[in-house]
Amino acid sequence: MHDPASASRAVLVGASTFTALDDLPAVRANIPSVKALLGDPVLDLDAGRCRTVVDPASPREVSVAVRAAAQEATGTLLVYYAGHGLIDPGTGLLHLAVPDSDRDSVFDTAVPYEWIKRSIATSRAARRIVILDCCYSARAFGVQSESVAALAEIDGTYLMAAAAETAVALSPPDEPYTAFTGELLGLLREGVASPSRVLDLDAVFDQLARRLQARGRPRPQSLCRNSLGSWPFARNNAYQPPPEGHTTTPDVGQALDAARTVPVPVLVAQIGALSEHRSATATELVHTAFQHRPVADLVALLIALYQAGRQRHVEAALPALVAARTVQDCADLLEQLLATPAEDGVVALLRLTAELKPAAEAVHLATALIRAGLREHATVLLSVFAVARPLDDILDLTGAACRGELAELLGAVMRALAEHRPIADVIDLFQRLYTTPQPDHALELINSAARSRTATDTAEMITSLYRDGYQQAAEAVFHTGIGHRGPEHTGELIAALQMLGLTEAATLARRLAVQNSTADETSVLITQLLTVGQHQHALAAAMEAATLRPAEFAAITQALDASSARRVMSVLIDEGVRTLPAADIAHLIQALDEAGRSADAAYVLESAVRDRPAGHTGTILVDLHASGSPFTDDDTLYMLWRSHPPHYIAHLARALDTVLPAKADVVCSLDARSVADTAALIAALEMLSVGIRTNRVLDEVVRDWGLHRQAHLVIALEERSLTGCAERLAYTAGRSNEFVETLAGLRSVQTETAWQALTFWWPTRERAGRRRRTPSPHDHALYVVRDDDTVYGIAARYGVRWAGIVEANGLAAPFALTPGRQLRLPFESEGNRFVPPPFPRSLRPRCTHPGVLKLQTVLKQAGYLPRRVEDSVHYGPATSHAVALFNEEHRLSPGQPDLITHLGWDLLHRIAHSRLLHAQGEADGLDTPYQEM
Repeated sequence: MHDPASASRAVLVGASTFTALDDLPAVRANIPSVKALLGDPVLDLDAGRCRTVVDPASPREVSVAVRAAAQEATGTLLVYYAGHGLIDPGTGLLHLAVPDSDRDSVFDTAVPYEWIKRSIATSRAARRIVILDCCYSARAFGVQSESVAALAEIDGTYLMAAAAETAVALSPPDEPYTAFTGELLGLLREGVASPSRVLDLDAVFDQLARRLQARGRPRPQSLCRNSLGSWPFARNNAYQPPPEGHTTTPDVGQALDAARTVPVPVLVAQIGALSEHRSATATELVHTAFQHRPVADLVALLIALYQAGRQRHVEAALPALVAARTVQDCADLLEQLLATPAEDGVVALLRLTAELKPAAEAVHLATALIRAGLREHATVLLSVFAVARPLDDILDLTGAACRGELAELLGAVMRALAEHRPIADVIDLFQRLYTTPQPDHALELINSAARSRTATDTAEMITSLYRDGYQQAAEAVFHTGIGHRGPEHTGELIAALQMLGLTEAATLARRLAVQNSTADETSVLITQLLTVGQHQHALAAAMEAATLRPAEFAAITQALDASSARRVMSVLIDEGVRTLPAADIAHLIQALDEAGRSADAAYVLESAVRDRPAGHTGTILVDLHASGSPFTDDDTLYMLWRSHPPHYIAHLARALDTVLPAKADVVCSLDARSVADTAALIAALEMLSVGIRTNRVLDEVVRDWGLHRQAHLVIALEERSLTGCAERLAYTAGRSNEFVETLAGLRSVQTETAWQALTFWWPTRERAGRRRRTPSPHDHALYVVRDDDTVYGIAARYGVRWAGIVEANGLAAPFALTPGRQLRLPFESEGNRFVPPPFPRSLRPRCTHPGVLKLQTVLKQAGYLPRRVEDSVHYGPATSHAVALFNEEHRLSPGQPDLITHLGWDLLHRIAHSRLLHAQGEADGLDTPYQEM
């Protein structure tokens, strides 16, 4: 009944004294008492096969002891722990305390149960028993921890835990043992009155639960996998013979001996009779038959057991069959089981063979399967072996397979390895295979990994390959991943490589992707690179697409526009202007223009002129001119820069002066340029210290302008404190008496205006009693953009500065406006001196008021009321209709559509004032009077 001497192992761990937790003195008595009971003949775990670990020095000491026992055990493996059980609050996982454990630092001071679980799960033991008596903190009666059975679940294991997940177990201070272990020891010593000579695990647990609950103590918890609960655990010291006439079950020893020779139908009947009440004994019968009966009997036995629904006994005993049988026996058995009711056992046999047999025997079995026509099964066997076994065993397997008939199956083996082993194992195995006569299999391994692993894993693999000198292999990984995984994966791979500091590798991956992708794939790659924060690589990919695939660049940009990330192009352009070398910016401008994106190309040039140094801008312009770009044609320069603010033009002129001076003359030409614009241009040139260009502009003024406009420009320059420029212009033009007289007249008007402005706010004795003008409470108005509107046109119409509109609305050059957009028009800004007259508050439709005359006058000046309408003090239908038109145009919606509001009054006067100034400028030969600048 018991296992051979070397088959079973036990580890008993107890932690009783602690530095940061409460001591548990009862635990120290638990260990020797449990060890003494394990010598029972049923388990036969004497002192030589039972290791005790009391108050371990570190978590590793516990893990090493459990792992060693798990590797040695093939029969029964028992692990017992008594001490504090701790739950890591960060993960919710169970930890077993050691003397130095700390409740505030569970994760690095206690034994993670995952360590124990992993060792037990990989053991070849047929029966695995775990008993957890976890103490948590000693209180009046001693409090034990939450024992979370769900966290400790292991396939093929019987778990007995001291408490449920939300309960506590007790360690009474006046008792020699903890409550759970003390009751277990008493039960095993006293036995249970029954006609059964042995106690299985389920019987022990049921009795234990009843006894604990009867004493008012927490109910324990059990978890059973694969019917292990029916396995005999201890001799029943309270055995009572059955009454006379009672039919007893066969003697276990006799049944086990008979299992080797009894006919299969009889054996199956015995197994069925024992299955309900003595499940573990039934499994032991199958175990014995599998070890000793001929293959022909095994086939019949397996078929009969599967047909009788006894699969669980078969699954529990199959490891013994694999361990005891030769390779040829396994091959014959596999071949004969196919196409029978026991065919499901083939997969289990293949898995167990791969896990238990040495590499040479696995290769032998795979060869036998191929010869039997079971090629697919041979592939499964080798693949499972490669996934489950250590790397040294895998090297032995591949070496043996290369020398036999299995070489053609190694590709599938490499794919299984690449998909399921940790990436560190894949890298290590590649290097080992590459240095052997099997470099092709090594390349197949990493290429398979490139097809199946995440971008992070692939980046780690490439990093190791580059570091260790396998550059060609790393490039092969690039080609494989890019060709099979798509642009999203490539973008993630580039980001992962960049984060690892492998800029050259990331650059190579990007370049290969651009070279080998379609237009749609390239656009997706660029978008993905922006999504993962790799703006520089996204920009570089766009530039490479423009250089390497110019014919498809238009399609790539269209695909970017059509994607969900519609801001991709603007982000790329801004990044390019900020970081690209001057020559690359010129190439980008030309590529965008050729792709039909002239507006984007113009924006790049404008941004470069504004943000880059003059030398960079000059290089860009020279490269564009050399390549025949239309952006350096005279006509394009004239039209493109005519609508830009003066400081843009000044920056461009400074750059052109050093490389293409004739082009600077074009952008600074004064054709159709107003006095105000000219003064602003001269001010911008002076701010950039471009004196020679300023002199050329002044010379052009003297040459092409009339004396009246020259005089106005002198005044405008003086108002901007550009006295040197004003004096130069006055000196050059001052040879004419007419110019001198005109300039003197303008200055006298300017002085009078200044004096009037001064007396307006400095009241004299005569004006002290006069009523002061109250400024308007409205500092802005809202305007809805219409078709063909420009910032400059709107500013001219409402008598405000265009720069004020730009600043108030945050407009970016070249100030393109979209119809329907609402703009803020600031009334009070530097240079705007116009103050509307006071608002007549009692002015109402269909009434008589002196202010109606002023309203009608300003409506006529603004163009809303025909001049043929006679002036009147009556607010009649014609005036009402004109006010309604004005309110509708400017989205002013009072309660009455024909009522003029205070804001409407101010706005109407500004429109009229601006028209009067414009008319005066035309009469004087000016485009815009200098007073409005």
